[in-house]
Amino acid sequence: MAARNKQELPVIFIRDSQGNTVEKITVKEWMRRKAIQQNDNFFIKLYREALNYYALDDFEKAEDLLLYLCESTHYSHYEYVERLANIYRLEKRPDKERCILLLSHRQLRNDPICLHIDRRLEKLDYDFLPSKGLFNQAFGN
Repeated sequence: MAARNKQELPVIFIRDSQGNTVEKITVKEWMRRKAIQQNDNFFIKLYREALNYYALDDFEKAEDLLLYLCESTHYSHYEYVERLANIYRLEKRPDKERCILLLSHRQLRNDPICLHIDRRLEKLDYDFLPSKGLFNQAFGN
């Protein structure tokens, strides 16, 4: 019989609240599940820290943390994107706001949250595109 890796043997029992064994998993699988949970906690802690900086009007530090969170989650967590877009709105940086919203829209294409992003992009256009002047004259408005 070939020697097996000890970490691949099912030795950890997952039990329900009544004490019944639900499944047996390997040490390797348990460590993988534990790593995912720790990663989620890490993101939650970073987001809380970003919110603290945001509340203190330290937008530079909040922006750094939120950018990291957005990139780590591939712009798929709208709460991070929205907060970062709010910072860009307060700093009057519409180009950055539009960019972050479009990146998120690309990732969340089929999610109903895209309607929210669309409305925000429309408001961005309304607030920052000139209503009078050369731009509108060129297009006959």
